[in-house]
Amino acid sequence: MKKTIITLALLAACTTGLYAASRTVAVVDGGKVTADELTKKLWWQYAGQGLTELVDEKLLLEEGARLGIKADPKEVEARFNTLAAGYTDKDLFEKNLKSVGWSAQDLRGLISRQLVIRNTVIAAKKLAVTDEDAKAFFDKNKERLGTPESVKLSQIFVNTKAEADDAYDLLSTVGADFSKLSTLKSADANLRKNNGSLGYISKGMLLPEIEKEIFALQVGQYTRPLATGNGYSIFKAEERKPGKEAVFETIREELKTAILNQLIAQKLPELAQELRQKARIEIVK
Repeated sequence: MKKTIITLALLAACTTGLYAASRTVAVVDGGKVTADELTKKLWWQYAGQGLTELVDEKLLLEEGARLGIKADPKEVEARFNTLAAGYTDKDLFEKNLKSVGWSAQDLRGLISRQLVIRNTVIAAKKLAVTDEDAKAFFDKNKERLGTPESVKLSQIFVNTKAEADDAYDLLSTVGADFSKLSTLKSADANLRKNNGSLGYISKGMLLPEIEKEIFALQVGQYTRPLATGNGYSIFKAEERKPGKEAVFETIREELKTAILNQLIAQKLPELAQELRQKARIEIVK
């Protein structure tokens, strides 16, 4: 959603006259940066790419109309609601849209056009994914499609080796409570706030040398001080979850959708190029 909002902001600044040319948008050491300067900068940076994308969109929508393709209003609304759900505050969502000159209906229109283009590529290129296609992909990628082993971690993070050694001594000799020690000693505000809890970490998410130490722990055990980032950490295993093999029937439809999306991404530029070659396009300078 944030990427969409940024894109809309650029379009608004470059093409809609959202800001008056004389409006000051920044002041640097007393010198003003105007909206007109920003618009010119964005135009030169993004105009070529933006124009190409707009031409392609128009051609693809025309092809969709020729093929009788329309967006399903229910799917448009579902996708709109998914984007809006990324904001806990509905007013903030609408404010962000308004800040770039868009309304909720404008965003629904964008989603509708995207769906028409997607379905146009599927129809024009006769794309389809069968159960057999999905099974072949599953068999080839079964290992990475499963759920990896994970461990629920707590962490103490400090700035120096001396601090880490001191914390380790308190844990191993005095039997200090790990979560309370993290709350008191950790240099990271989030760790202090969450009593040191990191939640579940899956295999493959950490640096190999740190992951090796962590996944060797039994529940209740903690690591020696480890160099991490700009400081040192001690990790404790609170709980463990074993990995699970992927089951084809459970993820079949997800796989078919993912494979179809990949095909669409491959074929969309190809279709756009074919349509450009047939169209009469005049660039007005």
